[in-house]
Amino acid sequence: MPSALLAAVLAFQVPQPPSAGAIVWQAPAGCPDRRALARAIADRLGREPAPDEVALVGRVERDAAAHYHLDLRLTVGGHAQTRRLSARRCAALVDAAALLTALALDPTAAERSTDRIEPELEPAPTEPDPPPEPSPGPEPAPPVALAPEAVVDDPVAPVQSPAPAPEPAVLTADEPLAPAPPPRKRGPGALLRLSAGFEVGTVPAPTAALELVAGVLWRRARLEFHGVHLVPQTEARLPNEVRVYLLGGGARGCARLARGRFEFPLCGGAELGGLRGQGRGPGARAATGLWAAVLVSAGATWRFHRLLGLSLAAQGLVRLAAPSFDLADTPEPVNLFTSAPASLRLLLGLELRLGDPR
Repeated sequence: MPSALLAAVLAFQVPQPPSAGAIVWQAPAGCPDRRALARAIADRLGREPAPDEVALVGRVERDAAAHYHLDLRLTVGGHAQTRRLSARRCAALVDAAALLTALALDPTAAERSTDRIEPELEPAPTEPDPPPEPSPGPEPAPPVALAPEAVVDDPVAPVQSPAPAPEPAVLTADEPLAPAPPPRKRGPGALLRLSAGFEVGTVPAPTAALELVAGVLWRRARLEFHGVHLVPQTEARLPNEVRVYLLGGGARGCARLARGRFEFPLCGGAELGGLRGQGRGPGARAATGLWAAVLVSAGATWRFHRLLGLSLAAQGLVRLAAPSFDLADTPEPVNLFTSAPASLRLLLGLELRLGDPR
């Protein structure tokens, strides 16, 4: 029965033009990468293959039913073979590709694989298959043994491993590999964030701050445009007082430093707006003056969802221009309020990202 199985599998080997000695591996996110495949080949073979010994091209796709399909082309010693494998786990396809490669390079690898794989075969048919007629030409590639999680999709009985909960894979042949599509160029993404917190230094007393941000995301940088509102606070100099609030906006550029699900943006920019003061008492009136400041910020964002993140940022502002609210109708001007030279904001926000290229 083993000879009939090997003869049936050999019948599916179709010569293809040899390619350069390399391992080319394309797989979706969550699958083992090319280095994992190279380690699996070295483990099966007992050594690392030389660069000119083998050419392997593999492309893994995932269908709507969460099954993985591998198109594999393997060239060893000028002989090529193509395979198509399917499995519920991508790791099973990596193990099968590694075993096929090891057996093509060293047929004795089948003995080492058999030590770990003890397949149970179904009874053979009553009449044995006729022996294959010899064909002229170069000696075909070494016979193919089955990975522990693979099943051959042909008239030969399936080979399964007694290991607990194996993952079935289906192997077919004579299916040409489609050329790998060129990598899709990803454009910049978009950012929208709503934050709230407190601020001290710009208006008469510590106050609540609201900030709305829209931005553009690149892989290692982002550009943000923000609008800010500071809730009014009052400064009193009896019998007068002034109630002051801020409406402003600005732009800043940020570097994106990331580790896992966390990102640590470092930003710098400028802010412009208007400080509005509403005076009360003898000689008081309302006035609006220019507010200008440079801004630096540092923070952290926890990306708890593919689209959403929770951000915490500390912003420092250095005043460039700010109005002074004075009582001008008295014998000598009396200053009611002037913003501090520097101010600080601490903001907590919810962030939405669309098409993030990171």
